[in-house]
Amino acid sequence: MKWRELWRRLRGGRLTRRRAAGSVAAGLFIGSLPLYGLHFPLCVAVCVPLSLDLVTAYVAANISNPFVAPFLVVAEVQVGALILEGHFVPFSIEQARAAGVGGFVAQAALGSVVVGGLLALVGALLATLVVKQDAAPPSDDLDPAIDRTIARYAGAPRKDRFYVATKLNTDPVVRQLAELGAHFGEVLDVGTGRGQLALLLIELGLAERFTGLDWDERKIEVCRAAAGASGSVRAVDVLQTELPAADTVLLIDVLHYLPVEQQAALLDRAAAAVRPGGRLVVRELDPTSRVGLWAEQLGARLGVNRGVIGDRVAAAELMERLAARGFRARQVTHPGGKPSPNYLVIGER
Repeated sequence: MKWRELWRRLRGGRLTRRRAAGSVAAGLFIGSLPLYGLHFPLCVAVCVPLSLDLVTAYVAANISNPFVAPFLVVAEVQVGALILEGHFVPFSIEQARAAGVGGFVAQAALGSVVVGGLLALVGALLATLVVKQDAAPPSDDLDPAIDRTIARYAGAPRKDRFYVATKLNTDPVVRQLAELGAHFGEVLDVGTGRGQLALLLIELGLAERFTGLDWDERKIEVCRAAAGASGSVRAVDVLQTELPAADTVLLIDVLHYLPVEQQAALLDRAAAAVRPGGRLVVRELDPTSRVGLWAEQLGARLGVNRGVIGDRVAAAELMERLAARGFRARQVTHPGGKPSPNYLVIGER
């Protein structure tokens, strides 16, 4: 039974076309990197936070097996040399076995990224052709709603389109909220960013309209263009702005950017904004998760998110805080029941 549970958690849930494509792509890219001995931990580091199929990814990563690796190294060195020097270099399989990657570090490093990226794209395409669309239940309308939401960002910069598509296809909070079976009514999304989660709820028919608040003016412009008439968005400091009343208030990945005192103040104001019978939805980093912390810090350094990680709060403590503010709080199970670097708590008034 323990082995069966472990296997289920490693797979992470139903293997839809999107999850299969993402898992194969991640595995092929990682397996192409000349970081031998680190492929499995890299697969874990990527698949767990993105809710991909770790088993599928690691099988794909074994493209660097002893039979294929010499040819892969030759291709990577030659591609790297072509980019860096404008021409191929004398390099054979025999040299690859004798000298390894060390003799051609720069070429192999660059070439592995390029070759790995190409293999990832091809693998993702093949996965979408192999995995049947009906891997998801016929009643599941989440994928079409995700497609409609992504289409709203057609005019956004490429990096924003990529971010939105990645979040909607891999973030577990998407399926967690979609499967609640609740109607969210008018939504206030505090720290909305590009607004993709609130807009998805509207596309699913689970929300009527949303108000989005965020301090990043560039993200708000992207959000405003995607929202159209579906929502009202403003670039404001949520710590200083009055929060309008709503049926559902979303605080998704917001509190851990604040110290404890500001967390308490924002929770007070968010709680006051929830109408009778409404709910407060909070997603936070698990304080014990190094993977989650690393991912958030990396996102901040790359400019995906603005801010510095502050104090992280445990799920039990957060539920106590919500209970003290008049909510019945509960933690929502992660899809597939597998461990996650974050958790979702819902407080119902």
